[in-house]
Amino acid sequence: MPGLSRRTQRFSRWLIAAVAIILFITFEAFAIYLLILKARLDRELLRHTWREPTILLSAAHDAPSRVATLYGVDWRVTPPVSVASLPAHVPNAFIAAEDVRFRSHIGVDPIGMARALFTDIRAGAITQGGSTIDQQIIKARFLTQERTWRRKLVELPLAVWMDARLSKDEILDIYLNDVYLGHSGGNPVLGVDEASRLYLGKTPDRLRVDEAAMLASIVRAPNRDTPLKRPDIVRARRDAVLAVMRDHGWIDGDQYRSAVARPVDFAGGSIPEAPYPFYLRALRSELVKQIGVRHVVEGGLTVVCEMDPLAQRSAERAASRAAPQLESRYSWIRAEAQKEPLQVAILSVDPRSGGIRALVGGSNYDVSPFDRTSNMRRQPGSSFKTFAYLAAIASRRATTATLLLDSPVRVEVKADEWWEPHNYDERYRGRVTLREAFEKSLNVPTVRLTQQIGLTRVVDTAENFGFDEKFARIPALPLGVTEVSMRELTAAYTPFPTLGVRVEPFLLRQITDHRGKVLYDHRPETKRVVGADSAYVMHTLLRGVVQRGTASRLKRWGLGYVAGKTGTTNDYRDAWFVGYTADMVTTVWVGFDHGAPLRLSSAEAAIPTWAAYMSAIPHLRSEPSQPDGVIARDIDPETGLLWQDGCPGPWHEVFLSGTAPTHSCPRGFLGSIVRRIFYDREHFDEPPAITFEQFRKWSDEVDRERRTVEGAWDRLKRVFGD
Repeated sequence: MPGLSRRTQRFSRWLIAAVAIILFITFEAFAIYLLILKARLDRELLRHTWREPTILLSAAHDAPSRVATLYGVDWRVTPPVSVASLPAHVPNAFIAAEDVRFRSHIGVDPIGMARALFTDIRAGAITQGGSTIDQQIIKARFLTQERTWRRKLVELPLAVWMDARLSKDEILDIYLNDVYLGHSGGNPVLGVDEASRLYLGKTPDRLRVDEAAMLASIVRAPNRDTPLKRPDIVRARRDAVLAVMRDHGWIDGDQYRSAVARPVDFAGGSIPEAPYPFYLRALRSELVKQIGVRHVVEGGLTVVCEMDPLAQRSAERAASRAAPQLESRYSWIRAEAQKEPLQVAILSVDPRSGGIRALVGGSNYDVSPFDRTSNMRRQPGSSFKTFAYLAAIASRRATTATLLLDSPVRVEVKADEWWEPHNYDERYRGRVTLREAFEKSLNVPTVRLTQQIGLTRVVDTAENFGFDEKFARIPALPLGVTEVSMRELTAAYTPFPTLGVRVEPFLLRQITDHRGKVLYDHRPETKRVVGADSAYVMHTLLRGVVQRGTASRLKRWGLGYVAGKTGTTNDYRDAWFVGYTADMVTTVWVGFDHGAPLRLSSAEAAIPTWAAYMSAIPHLRSEPSQPDGVIARDIDPETGLLWQDGCPGPWHEVFLSGTAPTHSCPRGFLGSIVRRIFYDREHFDEPPAITFEQFRKWSDEVDRERRTVEGAWDRLKRVFGD
């Protein structure tokens, strides 16, 4: 069948061509992958910049100051060790344990590879790698830890290339600084320097022969085979390493006998820790985000950050002390802390620039390095009320002297479902001014105010202030039931000391490489989010929270001049305080990661920590100047009307121009009658349940009632005179 034969021949030719194309593409892809890795190898290892430190400078003050000198990709505080600075038996011990022909092969060891290949074939899988020190460096720095033939095919040419370009001592330098030797406190122990300090309490240049051999013997299983867990196995491996060193003439017989006679144990020590761990962790993450991990690996950077070292140390101290202090005072906190640690986070931002001056993500970095200032989302509670009250003031539909009703109410959220807001103290006060409702953090008047001005205004205000959430338009919104991040909340308060300008918090100001080339330069992100007049009026309310309200405990620490807002969630799960001065907006959060209730108000849990921190650092005590568009009037605090002789008060209050009350308070005998009828808190009666439509109607009735009072007082004045 000649037709079929021709079709078969054509199919065979197409098949061969397709296979050839696939093989060509595969080879090209493999070659490109190798070239990319080779370029990385050249940048990261051949230029020796990995030895150069990363210099961390602080720009918090006028003249940049050095904060830390850090080495390696993991930012160690100790400089890399050099083979030239070590006694010969230290590198020789690792060569004896891992790659006895290291000084003679070309980056790969054919003898070791043949032995490993034979073993793998018998096992039917890769069980023995036969990797040289060169290959281990390539694998650790550029590849994965999985044992596959594909990885080996990439590893081999790169190891040969590195061996041809670097001297043996240079390769040993890289290996001895990077070799993995276990874990401590959740962090990897990398390099002979960290291992000798942690396990033996000494620097590697002081290691004895037996100690060097012992460290080298645990490379294969550093978390399993330790003198504490398997002393017999460690001793056998150590003695085997010592025998190889003796057989190759790296130690003599006397040194060998003396070394094997010593017991194997860990004396115990510690690794020098980098300062400011929470800040540095966040800074390094931001560094990788802005310039990529490649530059961090290469090293030799100069990083200018916004940290204030004094503020950072003070924040770390305040956070670490707060948890045990609360545990010692409250038995339920102590009982819960036995299940999971009580956490305290602190974030300080300069509202003028956005620079993050202090960042502490938790109570103890060694126990939990999780950064709660950025990665945690929790309900802000009453600290969110600020934006509901600001929306009311900016809308000019309410003022600081507006009267709100504080009395039990049921709100229908949908058919046959009702919501009953309550104040934290389960008490109700009748009529209160907007200022008192805010300063005392009253929930019921806040909900009513929000319904009066409309939830849309509150949502628009919050979103304009930088919150990323899609806020649900629910009656409980102003009480802070939507989860936000600590950084968002802190940034949202920066417009109050600056009178309306929000600034985005940032860690990094500038990054330059070892040649002085600028890799990153920060551009401030500022936005006017509210008028200076509305921001100033809101600032006076926030000052009142400290002077007379829920944060008045700050006066015990001499901090009565600051402004801020407490935040306690409805179930007492989280405690917040966001407070500020002219040059520092600081947020403190206290709580448990898994949401166990604190059963403490923010005044009890968060404010003492905030005060301890702010009392320890210098800060400005200046007040924002009253801007145009704001007027001040003396009012009667009971009625919210203009004050005159014979009325309670006076209370000095601020208003947006055109919103101040125009009628004076009632006084004298008739004034007391009017006050008793319309303003006596004990005589207020309200329906137990109302719908949204009734709520809005009620709001209109409150306005009409006030206008009725003002009209009645005008008529009384006309009849009886002033």
